[in-house]
Amino acid sequence: MKRISKYVFSIVIIVLFFTPVFYTLSHSFMDSIEVTKSKSFIPFVFNIQQYISLSFENQEFFRMIINSIIIVFTIIVGQIVLSALTAYYFAFHKGKFSNIIFVIYIFLMLLPLQITLIPNVVFFNNLEIKFGIKMFDTYLPIILPGIFSTLGVFFLKQFYQNIPRNLIDMAKLDGASNFQILYKVVIPYSKSAIWALVLLIFVENWNMIEQPLIFLNSTAKMPASIYLNTLYTTNKQIFYASSVIFMFPVLGLVVKNIDKLKVLVTLNRRK
Repeated sequence: MKRISKYVFSIVIIVLFFTPVFYTLSHSFMDSIEVTKSKSFIPFVFNIQQYISLSFENQEFFRMIINSIIIVFTIIVGQIVLSALTAYYFAFHKGKFSNIIFVIYIFLMLLPLQITLIPNVVFFNNLEIKFGIKMFDTYLPIILPGIFSTLGVFFLKQFYQNIPRNLIDMAKLDGASNFQILYKVVIPYSKSAIWALVLLIFVENWNMIEQPLIFLNSTAKMPASIYLNTLYTTNKQIFYASSVIFMFPVLGLVVKNIDKLKVLVTLNRRK
């Protein structure tokens, strides 16, 4: 009976998750008239009018997709490098204040984005006024907080602590430096965890809304996540096709690398 309930619960969760996806996908194959007037869940006649209109009449969306790629790629590279170095320190170097600093990291990780946005606005505004460094209407106020996110440090530290200690000790006996241990021992052993973190960072930042709205003024610099909201109100005839293209990278990466995300479940069980 418990097994049946488990399967039923899993099916319900899957249906709830994929219903909006299927709804968006099916509506992307409706023509402009059916999108605005029909209440059907499935198109009466399948066509690719929305995709054609999007490709030839509204190429601004694809320019904003490139903006999203630039922002997310930079955040991923920066956060992975910084997180790998910082997590190594917390995992293998028990300094006098390391535990206190790590508790602060956890506290910062638990803070919602809306709380940290206000200090970020004040900080970047003062930086621009006092030092003349242009921050607003650039990608820096969006990228820098993403690079210094505490999520990656917490996640990798938990994984590093499960690396067999004898591997680290053997490397030290061979005369390896901390950087060599990290590069040649820890990172190769943690490839699955790092890749899982890459997926988490990608999903989190691909859908960002608040940061671009606050720090960017130029429409040409906006990521695609902002542009979708504009399309829904101004050009609903291509909104669903745009949404499918926008969510395809996320769904594709998650489905293709679902085995990598099992690292999260493994870490939770070990705790």
